[in-house]
Amino acid sequence: MGEQKYQLSRRRFTVGLAACSASAILPVGIPRISIAQTVADAVSTTGVAQIFLDLHRIHKWDNSNGDTWDPFWADDGNMYAFNCDGRGFGVGGMNLAFNKLSGITPEALLGSRVNAMDEYGKSGQKGADNAAWKACGQECIDGVFYAFVSRNIYGNDSGDPLTRQLAQNSSLIKSTDRGHTWFRSAEQNLNRPMWPGAPFGTPFFVHYGQNGGNVSRDGAMDYVYASSTIGFWNDGDTLILGRVKRSILSDLNSADWEYFTGGDGDLASNWSRSIATTTPILNRPSKCGQTPITYVSELGIYLLISWYNTARMTKWFEPNEMRYDFYQAPHPWGPWTPVSSFSDRFLGPTCHMYGPSLCSRFQQRIGADVEVSLFTSGCPFDDVPSALYKMWHIPVVLRVASLPNSVLVPAADPQIRYHGFWFPWTVMEDAAENRLARATLSKGAGAEFSFSGTGIEYVAHKSGEQGAVVIYLDNVQQESTSLNLEDFPILLGVTVFSKQNLPRGKHVIKIVNAGESKINLQAFKVYS
Repeated sequence: MGEQKYQLSRRRFTVGLAACSASAILPVGIPRISIAQTVADAVSTTGVAQIFLDLHRIHKWDNSNGDTWDPFWADDGNMYAFNCDGRGFGVGGMNLAFNKLSGITPEALLGSRVNAMDEYGKSGQKGADNAAWKACGQECIDGVFYAFVSRNIYGNDSGDPLTRQLAQNSSLIKSTDRGHTWFRSAEQNLNRPMWPGAPFGTPFFVHYGQNGGNVSRDGAMDYVYASSTIGFWNDGDTLILGRVKRSILSDLNSADWEYFTGGDGDLASNWSRSIATTTPILNRPSKCGQTPITYVSELGIYLLISWYNTARMTKWFEPNEMRYDFYQAPHPWGPWTPVSSFSDRFLGPTCHMYGPSLCSRFQQRIGADVEVSLFTSGCPFDDVPSALYKMWHIPVVLRVASLPNSVLVPAADPQIRYHGFWFPWTVMEDAAENRLARATLSKGAGAEFSFSGTGIEYVAHKSGEQGAVVIYLDNVQQESTSLNLEDFPILLGVTVFSKQNLPRGKHVIKIVNAGESKINLQAFKVYS
């Protein structure tokens, strides 16, 4: 993905959105929407130049079960989240269940199930419409909990040529007692959905912060915004944007909502009560999975993830590769520009991640950069501690300046000097000799590499029964870190150590096995 950066001064942003392909498949009843240019005034922002997923600190809640986690930050300081198709942090799989997440750091969050949402059925339970209930976006706004719910037809039943899961007939529910009871009822939502059909089938709130946020820009004090794909849970074609007055959100009246029609979203004339006149804020056929937009207060920008399977699925739900494409914008209506793209190949060929949600809590400065929290889930779907069908957290570092150019030096490179007994280690299906990792079981065995540059990374594979590595830079111990992995099958190509802004000139990095368990080296990455 190309890198984009917003200027700090006010200026005009213009982005051209290509028209929907004539061959794009849309569910019956969806209006054909013309794609117009989005032009908006940008407020003072600091754009993101690069994004880094810190896979070394990935965390999964082994006692959870389910997907579609969209944790929100409530007025009481806790996090809350629905899950779909699982038991959440309780017992017994449900179509959707509501959970509480307590803790002051992402990794320390403790989950407990608040409400099994029995009226929405057991996990996978379908109705006469061949659809099951799913939760979409969730939020706490002015002390009230809200969640969108919709009827979904799985990809193996939908008849869609791309095997996509259809999402339609959405409604908004609310709770005034911390999720113990909800209004409207499942029966009301089934018989009289607030948004009949597909056009607003997967709404997700724009996350501004605790209790709905206290952000004065972009009308966020007066309006609540929500984005939605048109008709698809996964691999949709576009995202549209709706809003409602914050003061009347609790009325749960879809007639109060209006939809962005293009141009400057600060102007009331560019919003319409007719969803048929909407203009998508993002047009990416087959690459728009349901997702929230999140405001990054430290940088004054908005982020979203366009997620998709890179090839047509031939069997539900068995992706071949999932990609997370990060987009940024100065306003919730755009213009949206790409920043970075990530593949889930780090999980190996048979495991996948999907359903990402960027969180408004836990944002923190790291020098000039900002770290935010990504919650997601994955498959296969077994309900055992080591399985992936659970809630995960991945720290995401938003870099405001690009790192220098880099060169990957694989473990087989003769510039790397090995001490002690090391051997080639074949991981998964990677059998190319020059890509093989090197591994050792010998305590004190080391690998040393001299380089010229301003930055260095140590890249390794993480898996079960691996040990600790001691890392030295210029003969000074930096840290000791573990390559052991208890709750994922394997993580490939993980940056387990990184050091930037080194003085120009020669440096030496050395890794040493701290014990008698296996450690490995996949590569060193040198920044010049």
